[in-house]
Amino acid sequence: MNLNTFPGDIAQYFSVIHRAFLHDTQPKYRELSLNATSAYILVRLAKYGQSNQNNLAKYLVINKGQVTREIKRLVDLDLVSKQTMTENRTANVINITEKGQKLIPKIVAIRNEWWQARLKNEKIDENSGFFSAITRIGREVTGQPKE
Repeated sequence: MNLNTFPGDIAQYFSVIHRAFLHDTQPKYRELSLNATSAYILVRLAKYGQSNQNNLAKYLVINKGQVTREIKRLVDLDLVSKQTMTENRTANVINITEKGQKLIPKIVAIRNEWWQARLKNEKIDENSGFFSAITRIGREVTGQPKE
């Protein structure tokens, strides 16, 4: 049987790559009392500033319950702070703390080392067509504005 499975294969490869990334990086994140999702949240806050739980859920494409659980853990670890918004008492503003900021270089190193090991022979960098294409797709599926 000859199946034409492209471009659907891309989703399968992304899924496999992401599971391998999680499997390989989880022990290193655990040493920091984190998991991949909490690391994603910290990097997002460090890179773009304060946010709220709804925006984090939308950006990370995970359910709000999981974001709530991760934020609670991060607050308990003093890595983020959570404040109720004055104009909307049902929403919380999430900020990274100084202690959380100190973990960012370690988180970035874990992520970058994993990817660098796989991309070293592929000539892919932030200026390559591949990276700009997946960035555009990521922005589209998360509803982010184009830069």
